[in-house]
Amino acid sequence: MAVLAVAQKAPDLMAQAEDKKHHGDFKGALGDYSQAIAQDPNSVKAYIGRATVLSLEGNNTAAIKDDTRALTLDPKNPIAYSNRGNARMMQGDLSGALTDYTEAIALDPHHVHAFINRGNVKNLQKQYGAALEDYSAAIALDPKSAVAFYDRAGAKRSLGDYEGARADYSEAIALNPVDVPAYIDRAVLEMVQKNWAAASADLDKCLSLLPPEKQAYPRIYLWVSAAKQGQAEKATTELARATAAGANSLAETWGWQIGQFLTGQMDEKAFLASASSAQAKKDKSQKAKAFYFVGLKRALAGDKIGAAKFFHQCLTSGNPTLHEYTLALEELKPSKT
Repeated sequence: MAVLAVAQKAPDLMAQAEDKKHHGDFKGALGDYSQAIAQDPNSVKAYIGRATVLSLEGNNTAAIKDDTRALTLDPKNPIAYSNRGNARMMQGDLSGALTDYTEAIALDPHHVHAFINRGNVKNLQKQYGAALEDYSAAIALDPKSAVAFYDRAGAKRSLGDYEGARADYSEAIALNPVDVPAYIDRAVLEMVQKNWAAASADLDKCLSLLPPEKQAYPRIYLWVSAAKQGQAEKATTELARATAAGANSLAETWGWQIGQFLTGQMDEKAFLASASSAQAKKDKSQKAKAFYFVGLKRALAGDKIGAAKFFHQCLTSGNPTLHEYTLALEELKPSKT
């Protein structure tokens, strides 16, 4: 007997789309959301769902269009505002994102993600105090949000509150013990305060969590820590070995170039040229990082004047969210001895 084909109803399509999205089948999810919209052109959830997948695929323009359509149908939907804020932030429209997050919070004062993401926008705008307030509001709503603690730590670090930042990084790690960025960030603060053993412990933890090709930055900071303690020779051998293994990987290309410079496999002129290349313009932080590491090597070689020049250049071209900015700032502080 022939089997009749039965068209799926919109609710079934929505559940199927959510399942496909959860498993990374974005193309299939988009098809199901679109079919659901075709069956019910007034389905707010379908527009929001499709917008989420479009944003995950990097098509933020289309995502904004779907979220806007959802808001036309339901002007008081905080999720649509929050999601549109995400897409706008990804497009660099910080003002539009800020407006959308604020509207989402007004409609739902318990919207944790909207507080965190609004804090992120303020952080990008270098409004660190205002960002800290939003992160704190998110933590008050969800004391187990590792993301909120991590982001608040960054704002505190940018404001110079290293003790507060370290405490927040520790809380983020307690909530998410595999949070590699939190270990690295906390290690940098330990380095600033010359807590070398604690810094090394955090960086070694990163090495245990990362595959070899992605270990560039933990190994770089282990080298910095060792060099500052007068133990550069052994650290250079270890970093050179890791750099030789990782340099051919597409992962962290710039990080391995830093490793090549620190271990003498790339000279200063070539290193600075690489930091100013056309490719580097996509990551404006590379110049600031290069200035710090050139300054550090000059300082270790006894060239205090040259080192200070490059540390100042790091501060001028970078921003307080960079590890190298924090480290350069510490280098320029008057010696206590």
